[in-house]
Amino acid sequence: MEAMNAFTWFFEPAKNRVSFGEGFDKNGKKASEINSVEKYLTLVHPDDRQKFAETLQKAVELGSGVWDVEYRIDFKGDGVYQWWETRGLVETTTLNDAPYKYLFGMTQNIDSYKQTELTLLKNKEIQDALVRQNELVLNNTNSGLAYITKEYMVQWENISLCSKSLSFEAYKKGKLCYKSTYNRTSPCENCVMQRAFVSLQTEQMKFSLDSAHTVEVFATPVVLEDGFVDGVVIRVDDVTEREKMIKELQEAKHQAEQSDKLKSAFLANMSHEIRTPLNAIVGFSELMAYAGEEEKADYIQIINSNNELLLKLINDILDLSKLEAGSVELKYEPFDLSEHFENMFTSMKQRLKNPDIVLTEINPYHCCRVTLDRNRVTQIITNYVTNAIKYTSKGSIKMGYACKDGGVYFYVKDTGIGIADDKKGKVFQRFEKLDEFAQGTGLGLSICKAIAEAMGGKVGFESVHNEGSLFWAFLPCEVDTLSMVEEKKEENISGEEFGANDEVMEKSAGRKTILIAEDIQSNYQLVSTILKDHYDLLHAENGQKAVEIARSQHVDLLLMDMKMPVLDGLKATAEIRKFNASLPIVALTAHAFDSDRIAAIKAGCNEYLVKPIEKMKLMVALKKYL
Repeated sequence: MEAMNAFTWFFEPAKNRVSFGEGFDKNGKKASEINSVEKYLTLVHPDDRQKFAETLQKAVELGSGVWDVEYRIDFKGDGVYQWWETRGLVETTTLNDAPYKYLFGMTQNIDSYKQTELTLLKNKEIQDALVRQNELVLNNTNSGLAYITKEYMVQWENISLCSKSLSFEAYKKGKLCYKSTYNRTSPCENCVMQRAFVSLQTEQMKFSLDSAHTVEVFATPVVLEDGFVDGVVIRVDDVTEREKMIKELQEAKHQAEQSDKLKSAFLANMSHEIRTPLNAIVGFSELMAYAGEEEKADYIQIINSNNELLLKLINDILDLSKLEAGSVELKYEPFDLSEHFENMFTSMKQRLKNPDIVLTEINPYHCCRVTLDRNRVTQIITNYVTNAIKYTSKGSIKMGYACKDGGVYFYVKDTGIGIADDKKGKVFQRFEKLDEFAQGTGLGLSICKAIAEAMGGKVGFESVHNEGSLFWAFLPCEVDTLSMVEEKKEENISGEEFGANDEVMEKSAGRKTILIAEDIQSNYQLVSTILKDHYDLLHAENGQKAVEIARSQHVDLLLMDMKMPVLDGLKATAEIRKFNASLPIVALTAHAFDSDRIAAIKAGCNEYLVKPIEKMKLMVALKKYL
């Protein structure tokens, strides 16, 4: 910017606010003093103010595209005006659900070649000494001039000398411009010079000179006193750096917008994921005071389970940030991988609760001495197996390893839902959840990738949608194996059903019926524990089921979770309102943002309660509608 004698700017028409970037202050005025178009216009030459204002106004009204204007301005206030050119982009986007229009670009000092251009327009028969002086100025800029008669003959040019980037075979003195430039036998159709002849105004065009440079051409007609056009002054500018800067500004703007969206999505996701286990912890802790000994044991188990979930969520976030910052030291130690893998397999068996899944261990060595970070190896395998359990409803999961290529190849293979092709590029990205209804932060696979790369290894996967996935990690290390086991260890795991899942509980005469739409079993168990002594309860594990029950059975009130599979709470509420406008619907959700509350009320909910559930608030809401 310093080499170009230029500065950047940003203008918000709605606020009439102008901000200037680096390079502005060195011209004699402080950016803080010139914060509006009106203040800037006071510096512009009186003869150019209207042109500047009208050009800017047209650009604002148009709402998009490129605009530019040349004018004289006195930044120092000493009465000496110099020629400057302001160029920029006009864009309209959406901010806070309203149109937001803004302009941004660059202002560059063009006084040197503008003076030359004006001199040429007044008198094309320039003295030799003046020509040499002007050529010296032009030859040190990224611009060049040429004078072409109305018969398309090039009378004078310095384009081939002004810069290496503009050195090309065009506009040769004494040649027809279209012949020397394009080797044509007739003038180009609708060229910039023809447009200038017709409009009698400066016309412009931009094109790529080659793969490395962008060139902009201005054609200004030379009108004689009798009104006839004598020729055209062609100005050729190398705008490669300017276009590059504008592109970088656009990319920076896009990245800033994406960063803002990701931040908002992350905060919303964290709010939901943290409040989900908190709901069970806080709710069942409150119920402990009134529970019997048998119920207390169940409640303690639920609280401990959700404590672990909450702790893992926090640890995942801290782990990833430390790994990416390089602040975590890997603790390498020699150990028997075969024995350690057996322990990991035993641990994974305890996590598996589904009797329809067979968990298999592939541990091919009696002894396998390696030097690795034992805890980080466990973390990778645990994340892989946990994901496999989460996304596999029946079939098999295999966890194994093999020593080859100077390291250990770990893998976990499942027969789960697999990954769709359009989501495969997001698998190891941070905060990406391929199934938004599955609990978790979307950090597990990102942590596996960060750990493996920190240890000099790599990760990868293979997957076929609806058929299964294979996730692997290669960690380089020295390996010492003893006597390979030929038989693969295989063990079937039988799980237990997690809690009751009855849709309809036994009804009692004279009591109100409440339908609870909740896909997480512990959350349903908490609400049912609070309400079962006072109300008859129905359970829907997703929004679609809630719609079907509300349509086919008598329900006095519906407690609706917002985030559920098959059909979410918002859509389910809207669907129910089509055939039942009077049913009280209370949103009971971990989404705590005000925008979520507004969306729920707009969809048809009568009340909005945020998890963790407070028993008193829940009972007050029920009393209000029952």
